[in-house]
Amino acid sequence: MKTILLVGNGFNYMIENWIKNLSENFVKETTGEETVSITEKIHEITTLWQKFNEIFEEIKTKNPKLNEEELIRIIYSVIDLFSSMDGLEKIMGRDKLEQLKGLFDSLLLEKIRDIALEFKNHHESVGYKNIKKLFPDFGSRFSKMLSDKKSKYFHIFTTNYDGVLDTLLTGNPHGFIFQDGFGSYTREFLKFYNYNIEYDKIICHLHGSYLYQKIYGMTYKLRDNIENTDPVMIFNNPDFKEDIIKRDTVLLQYYEILKNDLKDSDQLIIFGNSMINEPHIKSLINKYGNREDLKIIIFSTSPEKVSEELKGIYKFNVEQVNTKEVLDMDAFFTELENKL
Repeated sequence: MKTILLVGNGFNYMIENWIKNLSENFVKETTGEETVSITEKIHEITTLWQKFNEIFEEIKTKNPKLNEEELIRIIYSVIDLFSSMDGLEKIMGRDKLEQLKGLFDSLLLEKIRDIALEFKNHHESVGYKNIKKLFPDFGSRFSKMLSDKKSKYFHIFTTNYDGVLDTLLTGNPHGFIFQDGFGSYTREFLKFYNYNIEYDKIICHLHGSYLYQKIYGMTYKLRDNIENTDPVMIFNNPDFKEDIIKRDTVLLQYYEILKNDLKDSDQLIIFGNSMINEPHIKSLINKYGNREDLKIIIFSTSPEKVSEELKGIYKFNVEQVNTKEVLDMDAFFTELENKL
């Protein structure tokens, strides 16, 4: 069985709910913290992208149903419209219009740096360690599940930038169960090596990570939780995501692996990803995964909405699992194992 698991923010919300369902005494004895303190930290990193509200607050007040990525799309569209108007170009000048685009790009980059710093601060606040303490055998159970189901080939692609899933997918005493392509380089950085991603079990941060840093056009991974001066985290006009991915030395490799996986995998599990702002992923599914022998399974609190996003993309039946009923780790593994 060859499986692709595509993970979004919904996974983090599920973990947050698991912790809420644990007894207060157990959480306190295990971590030394109150349940609400831990769940608030998870919620904070999962919703960090709402920091863009500071830029779009006035527009969002008038258009509350639009999310930040859709607003970015609209703003770029308006700027492009202005750029195509000869009269306006004569008034403002092409240089001014390009300056406007550059200013907006700089504003986004600065906000992304701020958000990467907050991810770093969460890392330092032992937030991830507490998640691991509460679910210490998640990684070993995941590995055992794949072994029991003889699911040798299992590739995870996540659009999340945080380390919640990575933290859970560690096992003792061997560390990470899934490879991400990075290996030893310097004291501060890990380097991406092609041979390090040629494994049956891999995890790919398709849109980057708060630990990925760009240096002279190359993407590296921070060894330690130090300040990231040029983070690789794609949060932009959804229509631009593919172009940005293809210009990155690491994300391009992940993207190509996903493309090739879709050609011959047996199933694609979409877990906690609404797919609303993923036109590039939907395009890959349509081009390479729109076939009857690829089964698509959606795990979501609103699986019917995700199915709607795939209409016209994937023409076969989609299986749906409502994760509102996945209230703890046991239920998670039961549901996932049933699909492998």
